[in-house]
Amino acid sequence: MGVFLLMGAAVAAALILSALLLVIRRPETRTDQVVPLSKDLLAEIRRIEIVTRRLVNQQMAGQYHSVFKGQGMSFDEVRPYSPGDDPRTIDWNVTARTGEPHVKTFTEERELTVLIAVDMSGSMAFGTAHDEKRVLAARLAAMIAFSAIKNGDRIGLIAFTNQVECYVPPKKGRKHVLRIIDEILRFDPVGQGTNLKGALEFIGRVARRKAIVFMISDFLDEGYERALHVTAQRHDLVPMRIVDPAEEELPNMGLCMTEDAETGRICAIDSASSRIRNRYQQAQMERARKRDADLKRLGVSPITVSTDAEDYAAPLVNYFRIRARRS
Repeated sequence: MGVFLLMGAAVAAALILSALLLVIRRPETRTDQVVPLSKDLLAEIRRIEIVTRRLVNQQMAGQYHSVFKGQGMSFDEVRPYSPGDDPRTIDWNVTARTGEPHVKTFTEERELTVLIAVDMSGSMAFGTAHDEKRVLAARLAAMIAFSAIKNGDRIGLIAFTNQVECYVPPKKGRKHVLRIIDEILRFDPVGQGTNLKGALEFIGRVARRKAIVFMISDFLDEGYERALHVTAQRHDLVPMRIVDPAEEELPNMGLCMTEDAETGRICAIDSASSRIRNRYQQAQMERARKRDADLKRLGVSPITVSTDAEDYAAPLVNYFRIRARRS
């Protein structure tokens, strides 16, 4: 076992990107054929819809609207002046023509474009608690999507691995939201790695006007900071980081084989060694500290959701409440 103890630091670094024990292998190719929905998948989609719509109506009513403003104000009509109206809104042409003071009224241009960028790399097919990270991503995406359509906004989907593999252009309506949930749950990726930079650059190409961008990922990648900064400057970017308890702390399972879900690299590890477990935990903490510091420096506030959370909606609801108060 001495060789593993000597490799402690390297092993800890390698395991940062590893999915422990529960790696789910995907086919290397995907088909464009329409595959009928299984009963289990239909039931899951229906359950997500029911639960999500209830959460949106009970916990997020009005908060989404107050947080994400429209693109501006557009002229609505001219009406007679009433005491208390802002004198600056007086329409002097109509006032002169009618002999009575009239004011212009405006309405908010409410329709927004919301893009949900979901990481579907190999590490997102991992989960040791209630669900896999990708299932949790689907539920969070559903909450966002139903909040958006409730306010008349358009919603689109970008699913990516080491490349963008699926793009669903923004549209309105319940059927469109259900399609997005279906796309996430049934997604069969070609790649296994993660390329956050490529996904962010793709957003820059397809979203010409300002959009609200929710990026749902475990953020197990590097070199994306500049692209994230550019996206945050052009759009309202909300990073949502999904974590699993087993990624934060290496459990004591004795001598075992681990496989990196994104590279396929297999590594033997003596998890019974407290030295290796401590190094792994320290490496994870340092990685999280650096990532959070980078996001803070870029002026982006991330939302963290764990697969073992009893109420996965709470972090998103709390985020909306904080932003609503600030605005």
